[in-house]
Amino acid sequence: MNVNTGRLGDAITRLLPFIIVVAIVTFAYFWFIQTPLNAFLRARTDVTALQSRLKTAREAVARAGGVPAVDLLASMREFEKQMSKDEKVSDIAAILAKAVLDAAPADKLKEFRIETSDRIKAIEGGGRAAPASSSNALAGPDPRFSLFPVEVSYTPVKLVFSSTFEAIATVMWKVRDLPTTVEVRSATLTRGLPLMKMELLIWVYQRGEAAVSSEQAAPPDAPAVPGRPTTAPVGPRVARLTGAEG
Repeated sequence: MNVNTGRLGDAITRLLPFIIVVAIVTFAYFWFIQTPLNAFLRARTDVTALQSRLKTAREAVARAGGVPAVDLLASMREFEKQMSKDEKVSDIAAILAKAVLDAAPADKLKEFRIETSDRIKAIEGGGRAAPASSSNALAGPDPRFSLFPVEVSYTPVKLVFSSTFEAIATVMWKVRDLPTTVEVRSATLTRGLPLMKMELLIWVYQRGEAAVSSEQAAPPDAPAVPGRPTTAPVGPRVARLTGAEG
């Protein structure tokens, strides 16, 4: 027993310098090398991410420089094409009625009615929003209509009927093909047995006289920005409106 203990002590005595060196190297690595190395790797990752963002920003600036100028006359003509100047409420009511009668089976159609209200002026001439009233104080029409120097009015039309889900889906699909611009204000589907009840409220839009005709409209001069080239003015961009030329 004493012999083994003596040999172990001799071995530890011989290995002690090596153990001390390993301990010092290990401590130095974790304290002086690993911490700065981790910080360097994080910084390099951040630099790579920032370079990628910078490249994306430069590409976006380059693309923006090639955007064509807004054609105000074309925008106005598209607006006039999509929104009828004539009243289309009776035509739309007839289209909706035909869509319901064609889609719903005769024995699975109940509570069918179409209700219309008085026409409401939404946008006055010159693109100014009409004064708020009890009927439009809480929720008005799409504010993009005020970008155009045209009177805009709308007539609420409510469609109610009970039928199968397939018939309701078919009728809703017909709403996209109407002779003037419409806005779906609400669509309530109530589950029932065996039929489902549909309550659809749409606003049928109608344009009036333009304060400035599309042929006379001219784009204003864009203010110069120091350090940047002068670009074309920003005008109203007409999204794809529902309906065809009235």
